[in-house]
Amino acid sequence: MQRALSSFPFAPAVKVRLINAGFQSAADLCDFRPLQLSKEAGISQEEAEEVLQAVRSEPLQGRAAGSRLTALELLEREQTLGSIVTFCSDLDCMLGGGVPVGKTMEVCGAPGVGKTQLW
Repeated sequence: MQRALSSFPFAPAVKVRLINAGFQSAADLCDFRPLQLSKEAGISQEEAEEVLQAVRSEPLQGRAAGSRLTALELLEREQTLGSIVTFCSDLDCMLGGGVPVGKTMEVCGAPGVGKTQLW
């Protein structure tokens, strides 16, 4: 979930103009340059630069710098990534549904057992 623009410490007039221009969250501004945002929202170029700087310096998912994830948050993140199915039912079963996305996996075994064919 992206942080709402109304929660940023911008001047009230800047917030109103951004919201009236149709911007609701930090994600809505990610592709804008200061001059474009200035024209689109009716704010000065300096205000646009400040807005973009604040939005782009925001940590991922609105977390404070240095904060930690709970075990539940880590589990939920891992579950949303899913797995890559190998179509080898025994291997998929052994891996808990397939090769996990976003994790490092090492395959080892005796020579000639088919490790190379996996990749």
